[in-house]
Amino acid sequence: MNRRIISAITIFASVIFIFLSASCGKKALKDDYGCFVNYEDTLDYADKAKKPILLFFTSQGDNEESTQLVTDVLKSEAFSSKVLKNYAVCHADFSQSAFAKMNAQDETDSKQQELANIYTTVMQNNYQLAMLFNVNEMPAVFLCTKEGFVVTRIPDENGINSMLTFTTALDSCNEKLDTFNKLIAQTYKGSASDRVEAIDALYLATEPEYRTFLLPLLKLVPELDKDNKTGLCGKYIVAAAEAQALTLYSQGDVETAIQQYLEAANNSFVKPEGKQECFYTAAYLVAYSGSDDYQGIITYLQTAYDLAPDSSKAPAIKDAIAYFQTIIDNLDEYNSQNMVDAK
Repeated sequence: MNRRIISAITIFASVIFIFLSASCGKKALKDDYGCFVNYEDTLDYADKAKKPILLFFTSQGDNEESTQLVTDVLKSEAFSSKVLKNYAVCHADFSQSAFAKMNAQDETDSKQQELANIYTTVMQNNYQLAMLFNVNEMPAVFLCTKEGFVVTRIPDENGINSMLTFTTALDSCNEKLDTFNKLIAQTYKGSASDRVEAIDALYLATEPEYRTFLLPLLKLVPELDKDNKTGLCGKYIVAAAEAQALTLYSQGDVETAIQQYLEAANNSFVKPEGKQECFYTAAYLVAYSGSDDYQGIITYLQTAYDLAPDSSKAPAIKDAIAYFQTIIDNLDEYNSQNMVDAK
């Protein structure tokens, strides 16, 4: 199964929220440090101001590193005077104080209740955001282009314990940001084939776990290259399906997420191994959702195997089929044991 899907499901398997893409309120909310608290507001501002994005994930008070980052970086005067002026900054805070804002102190006060509802939506959105950014520990800081394409996670091997260490780490990413901006510019220039090649270059420059955010460009490839002259349509039909499936799965819509892969597998531009990947991942999405439709899982896996029995993934698929067949063969015994345990 695609490791991007597995990682996302593992991190937030018990936390499924509905993501609302619209801004949470008429006026963009900011925290005490001048950072946007809602990513959609950050994207809107970045687009208008033509500024790259910095995205902070913290849980101050819950771990020492987050507390130090907030205290020594976000609260500093230099952060306000330098970073906020040059970047669109979003702070996704998962501290106890952030959770407290989800509850109105006086439930009879309509304004307090409305604000609590807004912060509840913010927290829901930020959970999904953390899932899509593959955040498995905090703090984590990401540099993105103004379009929201992830350039890199800001390196923090030695910890970010001052504005100096932060700006040093940030400056080390400038060259990569420039490269991304040049590649993005090329996706809008030249012939259709030139644009497809530029999208491919940007895709390859992006770390695999962050390619979900390239979805608007991924969907462009088959539109630009209707006859598949570049030979890249199949690759990006599958890549777009994966990006859409991950977002849908994070919203709890497992069925539609699976459908993305099935539709991609039916496209004539997708090669047999690409189709195999689609059915293989569809099977595991069903399994990871907690479904007991083991026969349906086997059907997807068998279809995947038959599409490319000589592929490098085929042995693993064969093992998976055997595993789920064993579950089916022992299901009666398992259910009987459960009934005994229940008594």
